[in-house]
Amino acid sequence: MKLIIPSFAALAALSACAVPNSPTVTATDVDRAFAEGQFISNLPETSVGDLPSGRVTYTGQVGANVTGDAVGGILGDMSMNVDFARNDVGGRISNINLIDADGTPNQRFDGNLTIDGSENRGALDAFAYGEISGVDIDDDAVKSQVVLTLDGAVHDDLGRGDAVFGSATGEANGDFYLDIDGVFFGTAD
Repeated sequence: MKLIIPSFAALAALSACAVPNSPTVTATDVDRAFAEGQFISNLPETSVGDLPSGRVTYTGQVGANVTGDAVGGILGDMSMNVDFARNDVGGRISNINLIDADGTPNQRFDGNLTIDGSENRGALDAFAYGEISGVDIDDDAVKSQVVLTLDGAVHDDLGRGDAVFGSATGEANGDFYLDIDGVFFGTAD
C-alpha cells in the first residue's frame, strides 16, 4: 500500500503544472511578419483626398518587443475595420504568440484583444484591450489584462488607402507583467 501512495502524490504534482499552448507560428513566420511590417512602414501615407469613402477591413499583424516577466516578443493576428464615413475604428487581435529572445516561438496565449478607436483624415487613434492567459516559467497558469495604444495612419500599397501602419505600445498587468513596444500593420482585404 505504501508504494501506491507515492504514485498518487506524483500524479497530483504533475496535474498541478499547467501546459502551455503550442505556438501557431514558426520562426519563418516571425521573419516574414517583420519584413512585411518594414515594407508597409516605408509606403507613402494616403492623402486626405484619396482616402476610401466607406468601410475597409485591414488584415495583418501586431508585432512587438516585450520585457518584464518574459523577454522577447509577441506576434498576433490583427483584423482592423476602419469606417471612413463614420470615422470609426474597430476589430480584434487574436492568435497572440510569445516569441523567445532568440526568435523561437514559445507558446500561444489564450484570449483576444478588442480594438476600439477613431479615424480622422487618415490618422488612426485606437486602443486594444483584453485578457490573455498562458503559462509562466514555473509552469503556473497566469492571466493578465493587456492595454495597447495603437497610433498610426493609412498608407498606399497597390491602391489608395489599402494599408495601415503604426505603433502598438502598452502593458500586460496581472499574474505576469509585460512592457510592450511594437507596431501594427495590415493590408485591405
